[in-house]
Amino acid sequence: MVDQLESSHRNSHIILGAGDYDVRRLLGTMDYHSAVRPSVRSHLWLRLETLMQPVATSEPKVGVANRIWQRLRRGRIFYWPVRTLVQLGFFLLFAGIALARLNPSFNGARSWVILPVVASVKAQGAIGSTLDATTLLLSQAIFPWLPIGIMFVVGALLGRFMCGWICPVGFLQDVITGIKGRVDSVQTRTHEYWIRLKYVLVGITFLISGTLGLALYNGVGSDYQQSLGPFASGLFIAITPDGTLFGTLPLILAHSWRFLGTAQVSDFSAANLGSWLEGISALTWINILILMGFIYAAWRIPRFWCRYICPVGGIMAVFQKNSLLGMHRDPVKCSNCKECETACPMQIPILDLDWKKFNDSECILCMACIDACPAGALSPKFP
Repeated sequence: MVDQLESSHRNSHIILGAGDYDVRRLLGTMDYHSAVRPSVRSHLWLRLETLMQPVATSEPKVGVANRIWQRLRRGRIFYWPVRTLVQLGFFLLFAGIALARLNPSFNGARSWVILPVVASVKAQGAIGSTLDATTLLLSQAIFPWLPIGIMFVVGALLGRFMCGWICPVGFLQDVITGIKGRVDSVQTRTHEYWIRLKYVLVGITFLISGTLGLALYNGVGSDYQQSLGPFASGLFIAITPDGTLFGTLPLILAHSWRFLGTAQVSDFSAANLGSWLEGISALTWINILILMGFIYAAWRIPRFWCRYICPVGGIMAVFQKNSLLGMHRDPVKCSNCKECETACPMQIPILDLDWKKFNDSECILCMACIDACPAGALSPKFP
């Protein structure tokens, strides 16, 4: 091999440019090293071959419009515009009616349909959450057959699909991340540690509601229910951020607007303002702080609520591992560029999972990885 390289580079003054001083100097030492053992000569020719490799120039970045056009030509499907429209529609369906509570004459009616998403009963949306329905029924000593059945059916078929496409709290977090303009990641060890928090919160929620339901069913839970106060109907009914945003705050604004509509100038005094603030309960102030913390956390970490807090996500994560809907990665097309992992809002190690079909418990099936993959190696798989 060395002899072939020597013959190919014999006329080095023709191959090399006038400015390649280091290469010419290296070639000049070949006569001196001709008596050296072949391993040293091979090392020298390897270095020469490396120096003579053409320099790779970075290609200009392709614009978003060009990338979209190229994918459309190849028949690629973009999920983010469809998902955004679906999320927006369900957001208005879940929480839009809550804004109408600013009108004192409004009397909203809730549908019997419940889904495994975060949709507080305090928001007065058209559709409720299976978790809220479960804890409410348990607080009345009624076994929640319908909510549990819906969670089983949806979880077995779609896993956490509704977390990524329908949940209004998830949509709020996606909007905040979209405004920020990038998907940040958390240190892997920290991320894996805090994932357990939502399972702990699920356990606490069902411990409170389950023991209350059993006590009430046996006729000895009235004192227990009274001691729980606002938490008797459910832990997350009392503190969920969407209930504050679309239930508590609209009511406060509605009362304020009614006061402003009939108030006189003399009513605007420090004493009246103080009495109004004292009329707001401590739990309401805690809920406002939780809402502010939710917004800040969603700004710092994409889908923070879904990753570490959401009890509905914790319940549906159990079904996600074996759901019929999953993701497939084509190992032939995949180049391990990690663009999919960078775009994933749930920070899932996609390249470490089974390529045939992966159902990671934290996957919300938002299809962001499919849109981010330049080779089109990812696709949904059912079943």
